[in-house]
Amino acid sequence: MAAVTTFTCVCGVEKRASNHWILARVTSDSVTFLPWDRDLALSDDVIVLCGEGCAAALLSRSLGEWKHLPANVPRAMANMSLPQTSLNRGAR
Repeated sequence: MAAVTTFTCVCGVEKRASNHWILARVTSDSVTFLPWDRDLALSDDVIVLCGEGCAAALLSRSLGEWKHLPANVPRAMANMSLPQTSLNRGAR
């Protein structure tokens, strides 16, 4: 018999057949959101999220924690350039 893997969001919701689930990888100074991938969701360093609300809560929590980073970290991050995506290109 095959093993069945169930995925549960940090909020407690269990994944069903919906497609709006996303993944996140969190470090001390970054959050990276990733599209749903079953194999990646099994990784120990990946957080499973049921949707935009939980992703926004994770980002908000991380922003609060970053306020407590050493003063030189935000300055170093400010010098980094953002990749050009549809989110930071601006409206035309």
